[in-house]
Order: sequence, then structure tokens, then C-alpha cells
Amino acid sequence: MLSFLKQTAFVPYILFASLSSVLSARTASTSHPITSRQDTPFPPYIAEPANGTALTPGQNFTFSYIGVADYGRSSYAYHLWLFADDVFEKPFSPSETWTNGYYFGKFDYANYPAIPYEKHPAPSQFTTPDFSKANGGWGDGKVATDHPMRLVVLEEWADGFGSVGHNVAVFSDQVIYNATGH
Repeated sequence: MLSFLKQTAFVPYILFASLSSVLSARTASTSHPITSRQDTPFPPYIAEPANGTALTPGQNFTFSYIGVADYGRSSYAYHLWLFADDVFEKPFSPSETWTNGYYFGKFDYANYPAIPYEKHPAPSQFTTPDFSKANGGWGDGKVATDHPMRLVVLEEWADGFGSVGHNVAVFSDQVIYNATGH
């Protein structure tokens, strides 16, 4: 009986190890991590805007994010950025100008038991910033046309496996800023 218990206790570990190796192989086989609904059939992903969506400065765009929270996983907040560069192609290290972009804010969504009720939900629409306008102070704007950008979500989450601080997940869709030919 004891050997049977040892074998069955080992089964979840084997299943988890197999799943981990499959996901690692999937991520390693692409140039970017699993980042959008086109890459994965399960959450998390940016539901709107879709990859390749054209964003016009000063105009609204619909935003919808399906987060990591699920049974056994809690989400605490997510941050939404529009980066002017493909940040996945750059080394992440201290730099005066690692990238450029726009910060839309910090949001959350209801997921029991971490956040039973939304405190800071994201609006359903955001306004595309106009980078050609001056920022104020010494900051000046710059015109960009047909510029590929990354809409990036950084989500803080945790589960029962424990972590030193929150886990941080990164998801993105590529959008085209100030598209003229789309």
C-alpha cells in the first residue's frame, strides 16, 4: 500500500513537469513569449484591440483584457503601457532611455478572493495619445506615421506555490500608430 501512495503522489509532479516542458518548448520556439489571443486559446490575453489594429492619435480605441486570475490564482493589479519600440527585442538593463511610450494607468478586475469587487477597473475605451504635441516643460513631441508599437500589460499575480513578492506577467499586442495605409 505504501508503494502505491508513493507512486500516486508522484503523478501530479509528472503531469506538472510535462506541462512545464511543453509550455517552455512553445515559448522557446517563438521569437516572442506567448502574448496575445492569436498565440494562445486560454487566458490571459488582450482581447481588444487585436494585433495589427490601427490607432489614430486623439481617437478612442476599445480595450479589453482577460487576466491571469482563475481558481488557485489571484490577480492584484495590471499596468497598461503603449511602447513606441518592440521592447521584447531589447535587453532589459539600466538605461536613461530604455524605451518611449505612454502609461495609461494601473487597473484591477474582480477576482475572488483577492479582489472581490473592482476598485480601479479599466475603462472600456482609451484615447490614443498624440505624440506630435509637446509634453510640456522641456519635452517636445515627435511626428510618427505607420509606426508599429506594442500595447503591453504587466500583471501582478500570485498562487499557492508561493513567491517572493508578486509574480509579474507580460502580455502584448502589436498596434500601428497613426496608420495611413491601413
